[in-house]
Amino acid sequence: MKFISGIIAAVLLPVLLAACEKTPAPPLLFGSAVKPGYEPVYLARELGYFSALNLRIAEYGNVSEVQQAFRRHELHLAAVPLGEALQLNREIPGLKIVLLLDASNGADVILAASGITDMKQLQGHRIGVENSVQGRYFLSLALKSAGMQAGDVEVVTLTAAEQESAFRARKVDAVVTAGALRAHLTEVGAHVLFDSARVPGKILDVLLARDDDIGKYHNEMMEWVQDWNRALEFIHTRPEQAMQIMSKHEHMDATEFGSAMQGIELLETQRNSELLSGEQPAVGASVEAVQRFLLEQGLIDMGADTSTLLDTSLLAAVKR
Repeated sequence: MKFISGIIAAVLLPVLLAACEKTPAPPLLFGSAVKPGYEPVYLARELGYFSALNLRIAEYGNVSEVQQAFRRHELHLAAVPLGEALQLNREIPGLKIVLLLDASNGADVILAASGITDMKQLQGHRIGVENSVQGRYFLSLALKSAGMQAGDVEVVTLTAAEQESAFRARKVDAVVTAGALRAHLTEVGAHVLFDSARVPGKILDVLLARDDDIGKYHNEMMEWVQDWNRALEFIHTRPEQAMQIMSKHEHMDATEFGSAMQGIELLETQRNSELLSGEQPAVGASVEAVQRFLLEQGLIDMGADTSTLLDTSLLAAVKR
């Protein structure tokens, strides 16, 4: 009997040791810049919704840093504006848009100095805008609405941190902006000349993943999407508490953060299914419009095939 026990121990011991030494699965890595529309992710973290998920969240100073991290495969999931996603699509094989996070329906604005009451009055004037696809695309939409083009104005590239001081010093006559800066500048006489409510569905933020990562982390990504939905439900049912939590992360008071969130439509999975599904997805027109802009600006040399870019596998899994 002892002999048999010894044989069993000899056989099982290496197996048990190997199990103990097995390297734990690497975490799912998510990254974004700090932006009001992405706050449900941080709300979900604070509420403990991600507690069962091996997830690491990285915050970046701007979207360019997020793009760079995603290029280096330091992230499995990234939240970026649609234009920045389409830029990456030309560089990264198998890139997928797996979720639409939010749509700007009034949150993005062009603020102008007093005395300028119409977009056409900006002709020959200086407009401050961040060096981002989304900011420049939004400006192009505003100019087009007035029968103008980029050459009709002087575009001044400014970081978000530089916009307020440049406007106050009258180094620019208008700025393309959103969020808390909008409230700050209206306090010193700026007013809204154009907002994204006039171009509904055009300014979008999306969630990106590589095709192979979707395969490796399918269950984890599905859980991420479910927790995003749970956070949106919390915002809907307990808005005051949600605003307190999210505003703290943005280093704003709740009132200021509430103003920054005005005009942002947070998109739950049901709305995503409506926009992403079908042979001709509703969001396809927005994708194609941004691609045309990128091609015109020489920022990409070929457009993406919407049928392969949009991936609804996580949405389908969540619905089951």
